[in-house]
Amino acid sequence: MDLLLFFKRLSNGMDRLVNKIVFLIIIGMIISISLQIIFRVFFDALTWTEELARYLLVWATFLGTTLAYKRGMHISVTFLVNSFPKNIRKIIVVCSILFSIIFFIVSVLFGFRYMNMQAHQVSAALRVSMRWVYLVIPIGFIIMIIHGITAILEEVFGLEEVAR
Repeated sequence: MDLLLFFKRLSNGMDRLVNKIVFLIIIGMIISISLQIIFRVFFDALTWTEELARYLLVWATFLGTTLAYKRGMHISVTFLVNSFPKNIRKIIVVCSILFSIIFFIVSVLFGFRYMNMQAHQVSAALRVSMRWVYLVIPIGFIIMIIHGITAILEEVFGLEEVAR
């Protein structure tokens, strides 16, 4: 039960942090795109605003995915699963989360590999190492692994056990 409590706190803490980060990223995108429009219309175009907005969008997408996964907002076919008895339904849910976690682990490994392949490349306008741009791939999937483990523990041990 301590393990469930640990993962629940970790998952909820990560979710709160990511929620704030995604909010700030979207604000940064709005500012960057607004600057791009203002400078393109009234002055000389800024070269870095489009690139910054693109990279912020990538980060917002991968981190936003963790928010959706935590809340169960991904596409699912529940009418079929709900037709099974409760015990079988629990097994199906746990197996689907396990398959998701396996996919997330593979994605983390390939994300780190891809990130290291791009380590020597720098972006055109910002001159930032592309490693930092692609770092969000493994980070996002690691967070989803934590959410998935928490979901399995909640499914197996039940929410009523956590209250104690």
